[in-house]
Amino acid sequence: MDFSLLEFVPDGIVVTDGDGLIAFANSTALDLFGWDREEMVGQPVEMLLPARFRGGHRGLRSAYHASSRSRPMGLGSDLAALRKDGSEFPAEISLAPLRSGEGMWAIAAVRDVTERRRVEAKALLYRQAREEVQARDEFLSIASHELRTPVTALHVQVQMLQRVVERSGPSVPEPVRGRVTALDRQVRRLSGLVEALLDLSRIRLGRLELNREPVDVAALASEVAAPYQADPHMASGSPVRVIAPVPAVGSLDRVRIEQVLANLLANAVKFGEGKPVEVRVELHGERIRVAVIDHGVGIAAEQCERIFGRFERAAPAQHYPGLGLGLYLAREIVEAHGGHIRAEGAPGRGATFTLDLPA
Repeated sequence: MDFSLLEFVPDGIVVTDGDGLIAFANSTALDLFGWDREEMVGQPVEMLLPARFRGGHRGLRSAYHASSRSRPMGLGSDLAALRKDGSEFPAEISLAPLRSGEGMWAIAAVRDVTERRRVEAKALLYRQAREEVQARDEFLSIASHELRTPVTALHVQVQMLQRVVERSGPSVPEPVRGRVTALDRQVRRLSGLVEALLDLSRIRLGRLELNREPVDVAALASEVAAPYQADPHMASGSPVRVIAPVPAVGSLDRVRIEQVLANLLANAVKFGEGKPVEVRVELHGERIRVAVIDHGVGIAAEQCERIFGRFERAAPAQHYPGLGLGLYLAREIVEAHGGHIRAEGAPGRGATFTLDLPA
């Protein structure tokens, strides 16, 4: 029988007779399996299958010829085909019967689905990774909320203890006062870490909400700087100055912008090495620009972008403890407002963090 028309089919085509012998293979099939036509024609079709499939295939072939119909081969199972060089490839095979006066033939259309399987595997890994990240973020959110309650209660208890110490006056030994103060400091730090994790979970889950209202950023910067100006110990010896000649009012989330300014100022005094720190607030057209400037350890140019990543830091954790989330959260908050934040500096010459916010 003449099968020459099958030469132009884009799939690999292999035609077998009732005895399972190859009667025809088109050029695509020859390229796919690596055989010459003369080497394939007249051979059992099992030559194209890995040895582990051959025994079972003979029985399936006989059953197919007894009750033939068009269908996919190996539905629900992973099929593999064998090349001349002994290598295997995942295959998709469709069968169709052809009857003529000369007998019954089976036409197999063969496709190499290696690339498709690779894409499917990557897609599966991607879906699994997204599901794992989603589960992690959900856990982080729940854990942060659960931690918040006992930490808040502990903070209240420590504050009550502080008031008792203050009312007791000189009767409280100095070591006890010191321990209460240290306890309050550690509880505040723990509370800050929990809030940072909670904010991280909100951002990751797309739940960061902004409560916008008219906010004077110049006045807000002065409020944030006031505790550092009143307590040199809190400022690590760095004199803090706010330069804000005119009001700078924008439609902003007051709590969130205060969080950003507090984070930047805390970093400035932490890395400022006791040198002056400046907070400049200016209006530039319809934009508000805030610059927090220190003259301390500085930052290398190649790190100016990296430090805004999650859990990133410019200095070793053993020297400057923290989660490495402050600048990441600052960027997310600023960008949620339609602004941007950048860092500039050089080692030993300080750093400048600049916010650009809508007025």
